[in-house]
Amino acid sequence: MKTVLIAGIVIVGIFLIVLAFIPLGIEPLTEVYFENHTSLPAYLFLDKPYNFSFTVHNLEYQKMRYEYSIDAYSEDDTLLYNIDSGELLMFDNETKTTNEQFIMNDNFNRTKIVVNVTKDLSLEDPKFKHKLWWPDPNYPMSIDIHFWVEEITGPQIIITNNSE
Repeated sequence: MKTVLIAGIVIVGIFLIVLAFIPLGIEPLTEVYFENHTSLPAYLFLDKPYNFSFTVHNLEYQKMRYEYSIDAYSEDDTLLYNIDSGELLMFDNETKTTNEQFIMNDNFNRTKIVVNVTKDLSLEDPKFKHKLWWPDPNYPMSIDIHFWVEEITGPQIIITNNSE
């Protein structure tokens, strides 16, 4: 009986030690969203400036570097051109908003404006990864958000010579 009691105490002790190395409720996350999404441009005139802003919120439990790229794609997902790109360096639980201005110079019908944010995990190792931590195969290394725009074409006046 004494052996069973000692074995039970050893098993509970081992269980508690292992339990101390498992991170509780920690799920690294990055939020990316448009500010005031109801005012995103939907219909555009050529050669006029339009604005939007997006926010990145670092909930990765570590200092992070994010690279972002803003691109315009056609309806069949062909890259038309790069609008802007940049880098954000953020501490844990920091939020940064980026304001963007763009001008569409070439004719288009319907275009998708995509903001793609890519994570760079090489800055530091968070403390919870020193515990029993394994890579999550579903952990996204890039996040993208988008909205669609259509060109507004005004009336066209066609002058023909009817002198015959």
